[in-house]
Amino acid sequence: MSLSDDRHAWAEPALEPVADEVFRIPLPLPGDALRAVNVYAIRAGRQLTLVDSGWETAASWALLEAQLQRLGGGVASVRTVAVTHLHHDHIGQAARLRDAAGATVCLGVGERQGLERLRQDPDHGRGRLATRLRRLGAGPLADHLAAGDPVGEEPPHRARYAAPDLYLGDGSVVVAGGRALTVLATPGHTAGHVCLVDPADGLLFAGDHVLPQITPSIGLEPVERPGALGDFLASLERVRRLDVRTVLPAHGPVFVDLAGRVDALTAHHEQRLAACSAALVTLGPDPATPQAVAEALPWTRRARRLADLDGFNQMLAVGETAAHLELLVARHLACRAPAGGVDRYRPGAGPPARTPTPATEESR
Repeated sequence: MSLSDDRHAWAEPALEPVADEVFRIPLPLPGDALRAVNVYAIRAGRQLTLVDSGWETAASWALLEAQLQRLGGGVASVRTVAVTHLHHDHIGQAARLRDAAGATVCLGVGERQGLERLRQDPDHGRGRLATRLRRLGAGPLADHLAAGDPVGEEPPHRARYAAPDLYLGDGSVVVAGGRALTVLATPGHTAGHVCLVDPADGLLFAGDHVLPQITPSIGLEPVERPGALGDFLASLERVRRLDVRTVLPAHGPVFVDLAGRVDALTAHHEQRLAACSAALVTLGPDPATPQAVAEALPWTRRARRLADLDGFNQMLAVGETAAHLELLVARHLACRAPAGGVDRYRPGAGPPARTPTPATEESR
């Protein structure tokens, strides 16, 4: 399926066959700019395996019930729910599917720590996120969070973060009827994000790792994780090498050019790294906070200012800017200069010069 002239046509409620006995079911994301999340149903006789589950809302559940009924068995036929990562639009209805059908819920093992933190925390990390935002120089956003005020496009409910029945490790296999889906650990968007690969048919269930129209957010999670952007870029390179004919993303239409999209995402982040580096120079001589750098950058394909984004997307932008600055530090292109409990950065000297290795007889 090629990209439609209408970039949002993919989000319309429909049951789309995307491979033999594999169906795409877009479910609504009320009040979210993403519009919908794709749940994939793999049918084997009257049994179904789902990849992801959607937000737990009345509208999402009703549509999922109706579409699964069209596949012949309804909700009761769901045997397995393989969740690609911890975000509420992916794991939200997993517990309800387990309650309704006795389905086995699976989740990447790298999400264990984040899930346990969310399950123990009644405000789902709001306080910790406010603390981190203050450290990134985003005091007003932190104040809104700490006060319990809405900060933009948040879900109109509290997600149920279901403890999985099974944690999935890299290389493990999810059996879906006659298909054997290999689990590929792809940390970056979240610590434990996984993709599922069907090598026999060349299918990649990509979750939020590789999306056709947008770049996945990096940088804000229940447990703070240094190196998230570096992990994401390494995970992109890992999937680029796959022999895949069809990519099944969680947001956006099904697409075919995996390597081309990976290259575009990698180029995007290299451009953002260069822009952050340039902003540190422009904002000098004093070290700059991630908030200040984010304010100096354009956002979205429309090149909007940070202040023009809603509060939720401002948080994502500041978190992602911090992830880019962190990677610049790792590449010796920036230096951390924290002050007053706030992270600050200044330009770096560049990678250290490599000392030439004396030639040996074998290398001459």
